[in-house]
Amino acid sequence: MNILNLGPTPPVALNAQPVDPLQHGMALFHATPPDYERAVGWFRAGADGGDKDALAMLGLCQLEGLGMAADPVQARRTLEQAASRRSAIGRFQLGRTLMTGRGGPVDEAAGLSAYVTAAAMGHAEATFNLANCLYAGVGCLPDRLAAKSLYLRSRALGCTLSPQGVRVRSHELKAVRALAQRFADPNRMFFLVQERQQELALVHAIAQPGAPRDRLAVSEARPETLQRAGRLAVGVVAAMAGTLGQYLRRPRDAGPTTLNF
Repeated sequence: MNILNLGPTPPVALNAQPVDPLQHGMALFHATPPDYERAVGWFRAGADGGDKDALAMLGLCQLEGLGMAADPVQARRTLEQAASRRSAIGRFQLGRTLMTGRGGPVDEAAGLSAYVTAAAMGHAEATFNLANCLYAGVGCLPDRLAAKSLYLRSRALGCTLSPQGVRVRSHELKAVRALAQRFADPNRMFFLVQERQQELALVHAIAQPGAPRDRLAVSEARPETLQRAGRLAVGVVAAMAGTLGQYLRRPRDAGPTTLNF
């Protein structure tokens, strides 16, 4: 019986690691100099294979015209898909497009929500951008105490960006550190921001002089109902004075601390 000799069988690498398109793409994206065109090829391969972060990076390249022609409209659609798959990168980049109106209309509230969800997933730059929004009141009411806490949180996550002219004052230091710890809980991020915004809205409503009132509702209310409402309002303001007192009064300030950003 004749056996055809085909030569030695090539060795099989039993421990070979599967190719990670996202990893290869990120290496090329951050190389010196970067090779965006090849990075796009890897991101596209990863997106085709179901990698949500590769899809997000493909959307970023489409948005900025890196390694391909810029297409903000398609980029927004791509980033929406990545965000819907719970990609922190996708939600951060989608927040940027919504805030700036690239590829579609400006929607600051939706952009803020995208930043919040990405920050809750530990995305450092999304946390920084969320702090910027809260500090300036973009898509929300200004909440500088929360903003300073989130700047601190973003630095702990590895963000190298630094806000200009932001300092933690001595009377804020304890509250900023406590809030930063609370923001570190991903399950509380969204609710904490929402809760503080609701409290701020109530404070602003109470502080508005000459705010319109429903006279009919007041005149028809029973005295005991009005008394309970009055006690509730006093209690709410007193409860919020500890965390939101900086919006109701201007305490004496001992100057900036060494906890600078």
